Formats: sequence, structure tokens, C-alpha cells
Amino acid sequence: MMRFLQRSLLFALLLVGFVSADRHPLHLSSATLVQTAKNQWVLKKTLFTDDLEEAMTTMGYEPIRLSDVAHHQAKVQAYLDAYFTLYKGSGDPKTAKPIAWTLDAPYVYDPESVHIVLRFTAKPPFQVVDGTLLSTYADQKNVYSVRKSAEGWSQHAIIDADSPSFVVQ
Repeated sequence: MMRFLQRSLLFALLLVGFVSADRHPLHLSSATLVQTAKNQWVLKKTLFTDDLEEAMTTMGYEPIRLSDVAHHQAKVQAYLDAYFTLYKGSGDPKTAKPIAWTLDAPYVYDPESVHIVLRFTAKPPFQVVDGTLLSTYADQKNVYSVRKSAEGWSQHAIIDADSPSFVVQ
């Protein structure tokens, strides 16, 4: 009987640990920034679905499920408007001129991740300021790969709370 109680207690503790743990132990997004023509850029960004849903709830939206793409496209746009910016040059963003970007619609949803595509026109150098998920998760990292030509990758960057931007040269 004692052995049964010990095993039951162990099972209960393990179950509580699994239920209370994060869905995944890492808060990460990845992005690929590709120059498609002279001064024409496409940014493909992937975020964990549950992280983005939680960040949007923290921003003030009612709890949502991004699986309803048509219903939430404008909310994703508003979230990106608040947390993603591009600036001309490599100086202080407070004095730099912003670069307009557009979000391709619709975003692509799957249960594990959301894929977004942004397009913009800019002549390097320009600055990418990406605060997506940074205010929600202290350990969030936004990883970037930049390709300016077909020859290969020209730049890589990791954006986090201590370093929320990088300059594309």
C-alpha cells in the first residue's frame, strides 16, 4: 500500500510539473530578410503561435486563437505596427525617418507557428527595430538572416531586450 501511495504521489507531482510548465522552453522567432531587386526587400518572419497569442493578449486584446486568420489579420497588423519599425540610415531611431512596410495578407497559420511576410523599399543602410514578443518574454530572441544577393548570406543578427535593433549595411 505504501509503495502504491509513493508511486501515486510521484505521478501526481510529475503531472503538475507538466501542466504548469511552458509549452516550450524557448522563446524565439526567426526571420529572413532578402533583397529581391534593387532596394526591394521581403521579410519572412516565423513566430510560435502560442507566444504571439499571449503577446497580443498582453497588449490588450481579448484572448484569441490565430487559427481564424480572416478575423485576426487586422489585429496582427496592429501588433506589428506597435512593435516593428524600420528606419532610414544607421543613426538614432528617434531622429531617423521611418520606412513604410506592408504586411502580406493573409498571414499563414499552423498550430505551432505563424508566418508573416512584410515588404518594403529601402536603400541600405537602414535599421530594423523588432520588439515583437520582447516585452512579453524576458528571454525572447528574434534571429535574423539577411541576404542581399544570390551569392549567400551577408549578415546575421540576434535581437533581444538589451539590443532591440540592428543595421542592414
